Amino acid sequence: MTTKFDDLFAAAVPRIANGTHQRDELPREGGRWPISVVLRPAPDSTLAPTLDALTQEAADLAGPDHWQTGHLGAAHLTVRALEPRREHIPPADPAVARYQSALRRATARSTWPLSFRITGLTLTPGTVMACAEPLDASADAFSDHLATELGPDTWFEPEPRDIWYLNLLHFTTAIDRPALLVDWVTARRSTPIGTTTITAPDLVRSDHHPGPRPHMRPVPIPA
Repeated sequence: MTTKFDDLFAAAVPRIANGTHQRDELPREGGRWPISVVLRPAPDSTLAPTLDALTQEAADLAGPDHWQTGHLGAAHLTVRALEPRREHIPPADPAVARYQSALRRATARSTWPLSFRITGLTLTPGTVMACAEPLDASADAFSDHLATELGPDTWFEPEPRDIWYLNLLHFTTAIDRPALLVDWVTARRSTPIGTTTITAPDLVRSDHHPGPRPHMRPVPIPA
């Protein structure tokens, strides 16, 4: 029986091989990387440095310009995106106030902490992805509570996500060694990577960090 992660891998491999993979661009008004609710492994957890090291290995094969989303302090599981990207969010923004209120109510209704097992890696047409599996029903219940509390503010992403994952690398340009990258991920499809326990969600926006390890980093929006 195939899984969604298997389907993503099957769709990604030929596109990576022939260079037609998806490519992220710098964030822009109305585009990707919007305000979202995420779950972030603590930077001092045992999982975070493991994800960081795997991200560096993937980048060594893909090339230095791809975004290292699994970077220490940047890795996250997205629960729900809430709106198109806004470059400037004013103080006391009414939509943000609604999101924060809904998140507080959903958090109070849910059982914490949330625990995940990272079961291996896969490819998507635009990313190298770490596959996550909740250890109990609490994560899915939190996602459901969040949808209920958001009400009409679920308009941007009306259906809940049907898999849990952490992206390690977002492709932004040509992949230097596509065949080796596919082989590297293939060898880790079923390799247990670790577990993480997350004690609270965050409402974030994501900012681009250039440098020797470029990445998008989620930044919590103050309540």
